[in-house]
Amino acid sequence: MVEQSDVVSNQPIGVLLAAGRGRRMGGRKQLHLVTTASGEKPLVAAAFDSVAAVCRKMIIVVGHRAEEVTAVLGDREFQPVLADADAPMFHSLQVGLHAAQNIDGKASVLLQLGDHPHVSPATLMLLLAIATEQPTKAVMPEYQGQGGHPVLLPAPLIRELLAAECPDGLRGFWNQYPERCLRVTVEDAAVVQDIDTVNQAIVE
Repeated sequence: MVEQSDVVSNQPIGVLLAAGRGRRMGGRKQLHLVTTASGEKPLVAAAFDSVAAVCRKMIIVVGHRAEEVTAVLGDREFQPVLADADAPMFHSLQVGLHAAQNIDGKASVLLQLGDHPHVSPATLMLLLAIATEQPTKAVMPEYQGQGGHPVLLPAPLIRELLAAECPDGLRGFWNQYPERCLRVTVEDAAVVQDIDTVNQAIVE
């Protein structure tokens, strides 16, 4: 049985991917307002806040409108790293993982997408607890058979991903190596809900 103290002592580094252009939202995707339990806030800020409480440090991978994206995060503590906004998402992932490895090569990473503004605290604690019991596997939440985010990545797998060439992205990696990822069923629809259109967000 995993004690909560064990979970807290093994806090991951958070990596938030927010480099894309978000063309379906007029190029301002990360800046659009969304509704959260604490009120309206920019999408990137909501995604940050959804995971930051369980992470010892936060890294944000920025690209398109990088200065604006970092500015709307206000006084939150994070390390920004720059990625090519036009490159595949796997490029942004590797940029973020490289930054995390530079902080602590033995740390796990909690990977969250910049367009996923919600995840329940209970889901986060479950992922962390299972990762403590299964330290060599990625841990992914699954809702109604669909894999979601955030995903917890252990240090050995991070090193593999940094060396990998994945033309089909992280999803292609999981398809090729399904045994490397433990999918955990949760009753949290937010893990598969992303914001891709203006109609899904409350716009400024």
